[in-house]
Amino acid sequence: MTDLDQRIDQTLREHAEGPVDADRLLVHAVLRGRSRVRRRRAAGTGVAVGVAALLGFGAVAAPMDRLPRLGPAITPGLTEAAVPLIPPRVDGAPGAAARPDQIGKDPTLLHIGLAPGGPRYLEWAVAGGKETAKLDVGGRTVTVELTSIDVLRLTGAWNMPPLDGPGGNRYDGSVVHADGPDGVPIWRRYWQPAPGVYAGASVPGPDEAPLYDAAEALRLDQAYGCTGPLRLTALPAGAQLTRCSTVVGTFPAAYAVMLAVIDDDRDMGITVELQYAGTTVTDKPPANRTIDGRPAHLDPGGARLELLDIPRAQLFATFNYERSLSEAQAETVLGGARVAEHLDQPGTW
Repeated sequence: MTDLDQRIDQTLREHAEGPVDADRLLVHAVLRGRSRVRRRRAAGTGVAVGVAALLGFGAVAAPMDRLPRLGPAITPGLTEAAVPLIPPRVDGAPGAAARPDQIGKDPTLLHIGLAPGGPRYLEWAVAGGKETAKLDVGGRTVTVELTSIDVLRLTGAWNMPPLDGPGGNRYDGSVVHADGPDGVPIWRRYWQPAPGVYAGASVPGPDEAPLYDAAEALRLDQAYGCTGPLRLTALPAGAQLTRCSTVVGTFPAAYAVMLAVIDDDRDMGITVELQYAGTTVTDKPPANRTIDGRPAHLDPGGARLELLDIPRAQLFATFNYERSLSEAQAETVLGGARVAEHLDQPGTW
């Protein structure tokens, strides 16, 4: 896992367990890349739905005209309450219990499953040998992590506790707690839900009860599609998909899929993002490019390349790395992107 991925993970962990520094979250969670990230301020038109969700996912329960920081081009449809969005099952892919060595290795696969009628997904992410999901458990947010023994042998602030040495953990299911930055207790539990599978969960609040509810609901017999309705079928030579993050806590009003495409050898990359809103996208920019005959727009600053022909959604590549892939390479990625026909029907993905 790269240094930036570690900072993203640490920031998301702090978001689940304490106050949020919005500027820090904006930089570390949205502008992701292998190198240092250029700090860019969104001035009225630019903060992605991913940031909106990360700053306050799950908070959209009453009708509203616009999700915060969603951007002027997308106005979500009104919704009375969030609806659970379940990632699509990937037939033929083994679950974590059968292949713990595959946890977090393929960014397109999520191995954190939930029992029907139990906790609700708010978001999930896969990268660097670890998987993370934020869950709504009875109105409280529980962060669940999965990894395998080979990853636990690595060191890094982003990782779960090692089995041995200073700071080691026995993963025996015991619960510890400490006061968070705002004085609210943070409860943590580490255990082995299946042989070779190492799990952690944390929750802020008055007691640890949601940790046990989340563990009871955890299912490890299936694999799921991390990228939801989005597939990348063409990547430039030398580039690969390294990270998937999906934010679904405000579904059906809105959701987002964010994918990191990296060329490790040349230390370059882009972020590909699909933003969906439950209404028609308005005020799309005029086309000034075509990608495989499809209308596209490159913004004046050269920071974002967007396909314009997807109803109720925006699909774009962001050149947000210190060294980004070229426009031609981004066109390859977007030209090969496949988006599900029914973006509001997860069962069809």
